[in-house]
Amino acid sequence: MSRHRPFDPNLLRFNPPSFSEDALKKVLTQRYGICGTLKHLAGERDQNTLVIADSGEKYVLKIHGPDESEEVVDFQVQALLHLQRMDPALSVPRQIPDHEDNQAGRLNDQEDRPHWVRLLSFIDGEPLDHYDHLDLPAINALGETAGRLCAAFRGFEHPASTVFMPWDPLNGIIFSQTLREEYLPDAIKPIAEHHLERLQNDTISKIQDLPHQVTHHDAHPGNVICEKGHPTRIAGVIDFGDLICSPVIMDLSVALSNVLRHNEDILESTSAMVLGYAKFVPLSEHMLGLLYDSLCASYIMLVQLLSFRAQHHANDPEKLQQEDVAGAVSTALRFLQFDRNRFLDHVIKNHSPQHST
Repeated sequence: MSRHRPFDPNLLRFNPPSFSEDALKKVLTQRYGICGTLKHLAGERDQNTLVIADSGEKYVLKIHGPDESEEVVDFQVQALLHLQRMDPALSVPRQIPDHEDNQAGRLNDQEDRPHWVRLLSFIDGEPLDHYDHLDLPAINALGETAGRLCAAFRGFEHPASTVFMPWDPLNGIIFSQTLREEYLPDAIKPIAEHHLERLQNDTISKIQDLPHQVTHHDAHPGNVICEKGHPTRIAGVIDFGDLICSPVIMDLSVALSNVLRHNEDILESTSAMVLGYAKFVPLSEHMLGLLYDSLCASYIMLVQLLSFRAQHHANDPEKLQQEDVAGAVSTALRFLQFDRNRFLDHVIKNHSPQHST
């Protein structure tokens, strides 16, 4: 049986900082020697700002929340530096050190709470989620990018890789009574409970027993950037705030679960994603046999946490409830109602190394 973790809302920190534009410009000029115009970017736990320098260069100024530890910030810094060493051609944000060659610095807010601040290079293009529909070549390209990123992380270790990460379906809170009773909408609760029983009593522990490594764990279409107008031409991957040491099947399931919001053909979309991912990461028959349940866990946790955010931490809860939660419930229902045996038969028959030889 899988481990159960009591639900603690204090661990779900979805309130990014809100420094003024004057404060941001002061940081840029004093620490980085950059002047320019600023544009707010979305951020779940960080305050992210697009900086268009007077020189024309673009950057992202990232200010972490006050609860983000130095260890976790360093994890993200070292991860990007590792990728630059291991796969220099892989397009991910680059760390921009300040005048004193620091990769991150301290910044106090008006309440004198310390925050960590970093400057990153900007990846031009448009997120894949600008496209309501993603065809199979685009999904395959996303799979290749996610797999290549996972492969580049192989061998990377950091003490913060095992800290609690809210979006990790293996962290135990998915089984808490609070999330099950209060944050699963009625439309999805019965079938979610059906899957949760199997996950808790059997398959989550099998997933947890798979080999672990650091993964991006967030390669959804909002974080994968393509050339404008060309969704098959991937320009890069952003947002390394959900890094975690986890089985690679969970990294794959996060990417795939989000892609299925952009293509309703579950089996063909899965094949396109798995083919791309497996070009860089070996996927055994045992791992593929756990993909369905990895996806179930990803979908259920997504609905739980989006529902939590809609009720507690959204600037516009009505908009979040209508767009994010409703869309997540619809996609999750479509997958959770899909026959498990049919899915696994397709995946193993078409993608297991044992069946392809």
